[in-house]
Amino acid sequence: MTDHEFMHSTMKYVKLRIENYAKEMEAQTKRIEYQSWLTGLYVMNAIACNFNKHTKYPKNPVEVNTKDTKQMAKITGKSEEELRQEEMYMALLIRQANANIAKKKEELKQQEEQVS
Repeated sequence: MTDHEFMHSTMKYVKLRIENYAKEMEAQTKRIEYQSWLTGLYVMNAIACNFNKHTKYPKNPVEVNTKDTKQMAKITGKSEEELRQEEMYMALLIRQANANIAKKKEELKQQEEQVS
């Protein structure tokens, strides 16, 4: 928002712009989290290949939306139980990241209210 837009806007319009910006930042954060998780998955497979001769790096991109754990176990060379444990661990990490984001948003909202 430029200075001119700010000076000639209503408070409702400014709040709307702030809300839209917050939504864009949240969507961007989710994309970054997903990309980071996917990168971590590939790094984890690469490291596992170096320490376990039965583990092979996937030849094709891993399909994250695959619900069949047997297929994923075959692709990654891990047991179904290991995959379930990793999925639960990743879910916990995502929850923690979401809690941190929510906390940060709340802090920013409180700062904005103090300024207003």
